[in-house]
Amino acid sequence: MNSDEIAQSTRRLKLEAAPGGLCVVQDLLNSASMPAASIPDLLSDETSAQDWLAASLRTWQEQTGRTAPHITIGGDDPAALRDLRGLVRRWFTEDVDGVDEHAPRPLEAAITYRDGRLTYEPRGDGAAAVASLVHLEALLASHTGTLSRLKTCRNPDCGAAFYDRSRNGTRVWHDMKTCGNALNLRASRARRRHSPEPEAHPSPQTGEAVEVSP
Repeated sequence: MNSDEIAQSTRRLKLEAAPGGLCVVQDLLNSASMPAASIPDLLSDETSAQDWLAASLRTWQEQTGRTAPHITIGGDDPAALRDLRGLVRRWFTEDVDGVDEHAPRPLEAAITYRDGRLTYEPRGDGAAAVASLVHLEALLASHTGTLSRLKTCRNPDCGAAFYDRSRNGTRVWHDMKTCGNALNLRASRARRRHSPEPEAHPSPQTGEAVEVSP
């Protein structure tokens, strides 16, 4: 895998991009590290964060058919982006109410009307511009019904953001083989460890002791 593919956070996990502009929300979530899989944090410093953003905006441009904004990452932006990522992850894992004090500010966008359509473009630069874009795309996705299908894997060692394309929208693992089966096996072993020991009773035919589960 080359450096450009590594910077594309969703692609490095071999996941399909969420539809439309929602892909930038998914990419932000998938920029996180996964120590269990030796996957690094793409927002650890200015260089890696800029590479991640460039790759994410290319995907956003491909998905939306619009020209990606030019956003430059500065010295304090990686930390602000990590705070933003934490906020967005809580949307999917916790009940979040009100305004998060750690969300990058300002959340501004230029709204224009052209050819019968409203278009938007984040204002500012750095983490504030990324936050604007992420919030705008999440808001649009919530109105079209696609946001509810963007999920994070329930495996605590994973947490990959995936788009649930199943008919009933009930997937909880990003991949059943790597996460679902492993967690189900772990839960099954835990249940066996905590289940009562089977009692031994003599067989009415042979008199030998046989185990009978309670």
